[in-house]
Amino acid sequence: MTDLPAILGGSPAFPEGVPFTRPTLPPWEALAPQLEAMYRSGNLTKGPHQRRFEARMEAYLQVPHVVAVSSCTSGLMLGIQSLGLEGEVIVPSYSFMATFHALRWCNLTPVFVDCEPDTLTVDVEAVRAALTPRTVGVMAVSLFGNPPDWPALEALCAEKGLALFSDSAHGLGTLLHGKPLGGWGSFEAFSLSPTKLLPAAEGGLVATRDERVAAWVRSGRDYGNPGSYDCQFAGLNARMSEFHALLGLAGVDCLDSYAVHRNRVAEVYHAELGDLPGIGFQKVREGARSSYKDFPILVDPEAFGIDRDHLGRALQAEGIPTRAYFFPAGHEQTAYADLPRVHLPQTERLSRQVLCLPIASHMELEEVRRVAWALRRIHARASAVKVSG
Repeated sequence: MTDLPAILGGSPAFPEGVPFTRPTLPPWEALAPQLEAMYRSGNLTKGPHQRRFEARMEAYLQVPHVVAVSSCTSGLMLGIQSLGLEGEVIVPSYSFMATFHALRWCNLTPVFVDCEPDTLTVDVEAVRAALTPRTVGVMAVSLFGNPPDWPALEALCAEKGLALFSDSAHGLGTLLHGKPLGGWGSFEAFSLSPTKLLPAAEGGLVATRDERVAAWVRSGRDYGNPGSYDCQFAGLNARMSEFHALLGLAGVDCLDSYAVHRNRVAEVYHAELGDLPGIGFQKVREGARSSYKDFPILVDPEAFGIDRDHLGRALQAEGIPTRAYFFPAGHEQTAYADLPRVHLPQTERLSRQVLCLPIASHMELEEVRRVAWALRRIHARASAVKVSG
């Protein structure tokens, strides 16, 4: 192949395209008999597989309570509702929209704060600076699989008497000091959607050490109905189906191997792109193993020669899809325009520089090297790529 990027007329690196991400699923032959038995039984929800899945995840996450729900977002909403909060919750603006939406659905006011420039997770000192008499809680985020500074957050919230909980949607497969996430704060909510390391088609998990939170979420996922139809509170239909539970359960034993492979993919990206001017990487927190749910690079337009958006278009021409996570950031979204305007310099810079490259739990390392090769040849012709639009 020539050194001419595809956007300038060269041959694309992936003529057939490479997926941005792909769910790694258990072998059909292993799953089919259980699915057929479930289908023939007619027991499609509120069945035994859900509880088996929950018990397996309690053992994996090393927490006493895991409740399966229809999505991470519904789990966040029910978990927050269980805490009975009223007022303001401090939350990093650099996150997926569901993080903030869950607060809004619970009639809480998000107070957006900045993130650390290297880990991309919430800046604990920014949290401290944002505290007011109206602050009732802090919502943390494990971003792209990188955990926040949990000990510092727990110490601050204990000192100030604040609730602490987490959108850990990206966190399955993450380790902190050798242990899985799930036991921090009042609760953590995980995602099982197809882009995650443990895909169940759709679904989520709420992990907690608090029996009261677990009981609330368990009842709340079934409308708040304790079984007598005399609802204790206004819940949701947030049940996990037996199909989703079976699919999730079938992947648990492979979860760590998926995370190990994604870390290997990340190592190859680092090796192939580490000396390229204008390309930076997220720093994984000391003592942590990231799940690498996504692999973000930071594009400095001055040093690289083109900005993030130009690079994304050039990679698309190569058959390489990318994602500009997370732009716009929460404090810049229309849905939150009613809140006081804030300037968050790190978040605003990152939301305009981060570009996530393809990664999957079974991505071939040669594919990784070819993505990197395409990126290098784009950099070599950056001035022409910039003119091409």
